[in-house]
Amino acid sequence: MKPGDVMLFNKKSKNNRMYPRVDFFQPSYFIVENEENSPTNECWFTNISLGGLAFESDRDNLNESVVNILYKIGPQLRKDRLQIRFTRKLMSKWRYGCQFISPDERRNELISQFVVQKLNT
Repeated sequence: MKPGDVMLFNKKSKNNRMYPRVDFFQPSYFIVENEENSPTNECWFTNISLGGLAFESDRDNLNESVVNILYKIGPQLRKDRLQIRFTRKLMSKWRYGCQFISPDERRNELISQFVVQKLNT
């Protein structure tokens, strides 16, 4: 790069998601499946959609792991299994994008209502 050249950081990429996602901030806990003596790990959700959710954690090295995670949608407490699909290092934490493993009509209904409500506010 030469002096005077400008770098553009505000480039928007095409959204290839199957379902709309919305911000979803909530503290919670997860356990990594098939990990001997797996501790309970704290996390913060950052977004959710019908396809899955993203969370941040201090825990690293979860690439392609399956996690059991606890969260609340409205009054409903949920425990779901998710496959971690992407990992991104943040400043002091890790962000994980996860996909729901099993179909669940009740979960879909709850998340769909939540997403519509958030998008209309």
